[in-house]
Amino acid sequence: MKIHQYINPHRLSNTYVLELADGKVVLIDVGNFDTAPLLAWLQEEGKALTHVILTHEHADHCCGVDALAESHSFQLICTSKCEENIRNCRQNFSYYIEEIDTFEVEYRDVLLVKDGEVCVIANESFTFIETPGHSPGGLCILVGDVIFTGDTILNGVKSPLTFPHSNRKEYQSSLEKLKGNLTEGMTIYPGHDCSFLFENFKTLLV
Repeated sequence: MKIHQYINPHRLSNTYVLELADGKVVLIDVGNFDTAPLLAWLQEEGKALTHVILTHEHADHCCGVDALAESHSFQLICTSKCEENIRNCRQNFSYYIEEIDTFEVEYRDVLLVKDGEVCVIANESFTFIETPGHSPGGLCILVGDVIFTGDTILNGVKSPLTFPHSNRKEYQSSLEKLKGNLTEGMTIYPGHDCSFLFENFKTLLV
């Protein structure tokens, strides 16, 4: 698996492009980056975009879903709470943001996943870990020795828990759950900033 990173202009969130076997491609989060180079690469290399996975419902992580769907069909994967909230401009917070247009995701080909569920895509096992706290629809994705954490775990800063629908108690429970899935040497790909190696859990609680 090869991982490519795009940085979205809106709040510098990350979109990760996972290049898998058999020419299949999976995206994790879709912000407002310029997709033209990605779409050209897909066509030139004969790649097939099969899935888009959302780590949570905030606008900087999902505002590009419908635009991407104009050129490609894919299965959108997220939690049930995430799906509910991406369709509500007040819950994805685009209603309150001046930098981007207010939106509600309309795309309907959605696979809802639950905690501990595993999905195999191009011989790669994706394990989904529900991690509410930063937002109700939080989801971490474990693939081999890497984990995509959205805004649940960030690089060198605490996860913001000041949104109207954030929940500190749920966040602490999510961290406890992640303790059983993180091992030394694993690479963490957060929703913002660059990836980093996991050393021990205390280093995440800055």
